[in-house]
Amino acid sequence: MKKSLKITLIVIGVLVGIVAVDTLQAKIFNNSPILKVRENLNGGRTAYIDKGVFVNHYYCINKEEKTLFKGAKYTCPELEENKESTNGFDKEFLQCIENELGGYLVTEKDNLIEIPLSEIKKDDNEKIEYYKGVYASEHPDNMYVIVYPKNGTYESNIMKGFDKYFYENFSVYQTSESPFGPTIYIHNANNDVDFKDIFNKCKINSNSNDGKSMPSKTTNKLKDTKKIVIKTNNKELGTISNEDTLNKILNTISSSKQYGDAFLCDGHGFDFEMYDKNSKLIDTIYVWSDGNRLIPASISGEGCSYYSISDNIDLRKIIEDETDYIFYNILDVRDNDNQKLQLFYKDDKNNYYLKSENTNEILIKFMLNNQVMTLKYALENNYISAEKVAIDYPNILIKE
Repeated sequence: MKKSLKITLIVIGVLVGIVAVDTLQAKIFNNSPILKVRENLNGGRTAYIDKGVFVNHYYCINKEEKTLFKGAKYTCPELEENKESTNGFDKEFLQCIENELGGYLVTEKDNLIEIPLSEIKKDDNEKIEYYKGVYASEHPDNMYVIVYPKNGTYESNIMKGFDKYFYENFSVYQTSESPFGPTIYIHNANNDVDFKDIFNKCKINSNSNDGKSMPSKTTNKLKDTKKIVIKTNNKELGTISNEDTLNKILNTISSSKQYGDAFLCDGHGFDFEMYDKNSKLIDTIYVWSDGNRLIPASISGEGCSYYSISDNIDLRKIIEDETDYIFYNILDVRDNDNQKLQLFYKDDKNNYYLKSENTNEILIKFMLNNQVMTLKYALENNYISAEKVAIDYPNILIKE
């Protein structure tokens, strides 16, 4: 037998073996296959389907899971009949969100006044499943809007009216978006709404104390850490050697827990390289871009698994405090980018151009505080540099 043919047969055999083992573990243990493509379903009873080579793994909005061979039919069960729900999220949760948001708007002299949907949007309103908008009677600039479209489908033309209403009325406001829940817009005097705190208060948290702790063998060796080098995409962002910050990170890692075996397969965004006093690498902590998930490289490799941070620490804030990295997104609500190229901003060194008839249609959102503003306002008020935006988004802000 020729050597090349033999190698080919060995490779094929190994691949077949990997697929077979993956299929068996998924079917026997009702797991998601490791080799898969995830189809997220917005709306309905099914949150997502992990499609493997020979099996599909269904994850339902009521937390039930089912692994079946390809071709088998499966429908996720209805939510509990005695639980009032609106398109997959319960009304009790919404009521709690509304109460918490209202607390950011009113004083003892205020009442909450309804904002008609027609005041914000004139068309496509039949595509909205749920809407609630209010403002404070004595402080009319204090307002919030909650919106959820039919079937959970956030079409840009539906949401653009809400974006426009807020960016035309306020220099700075806050938003919270989720593919599995309502979108929230809010403005008050300080733009200080803590969405994370609100959601923690209102959600029914199944992640109690039954989560799996990180192995003590792993956490014990990390105690020798004297330096952390933070990287993203193999680019070094900065180094942490301050003892208080190191202890804060180590405590966060040690207290994190793993809940269940259903994970989003979105991949981590940052590497925390942990070094001892001799600059020897102990381990690398993979950190997700939401700042709330992590896993040491030494125990990764188990599908899409990770540990969730159980205290109120957001590792994104540590990254921003210790490096020049900024967590932000550009929100482009233009109808198209084939518009007139015009001078948008200039500093001592460069001119910056933008293709837009209305420059207000390019917004920026800072992810740590959920504040949104026009990009022009952010540049003129030194929230961020034009140089950085032009590097990160060269197709939007053009430097010359």
